Amino acid sequence: MRPVFQLLLCILFACLFAGLAGCVVWPHHVLTAPRISGTVIRAGQPVAGVHVRLADVLTAGGTLAPTAIRQDAVTDAQGHFVIGPIRRFAWTGQVPVLGVAERAFPWGLQLSADGRAWQPGWLQDPTLFSYVMKTTLVARCDLGAASRSSVIAGDASLVGNGSCTLAAPESKQ
Repeated sequence: MRPVFQLLLCILFACLFAGLAGCVVWPHHVLTAPRISGTVIRAGQPVAGVHVRLADVLTAGGTLAPTAIRQDAVTDAQGHFVIGPIRRFAWTGQVPVLGVAERAFPWGLQLSADGRAWQPGWLQDPTLFSYVMKTTLVARCDLGAASRSSVIAGDASLVGNGSCTLAAPESKQ
């Protein structure tokens, strides 16, 4: 009886340690695309009625991946929009003790003046490791601008390209 008791005690301690370390798998929602507040302009003037799409998984070419979750918005009379965040249900564990809480998702923005033909607004570079910022990003999208590379500066920089420039407000620490 003693070896069985020792085995059960070892299993109990292993489960307790795993739970304290955060290694237990549980259902939760993972942030896969940030909240974005922005303005769409053309020739320096705000554009109303532009369709804005935020997707948590885009291909390198800027099209929606088959598994993508998306949200759509339309700009108001001042060209302003607010969209996101996107959260995805997951059965995963995190290890907060080791600081492993961020996950990589190739999210991005798309723009459409007519709701049918979509152009890249900001596409995260899928070849680089990055994460989803928890802060609201500020976007300035120019429909007349060519696609250009841009960086979202923050705790870690995110690289992408498109007609939008995104920025993270500076954190107050």
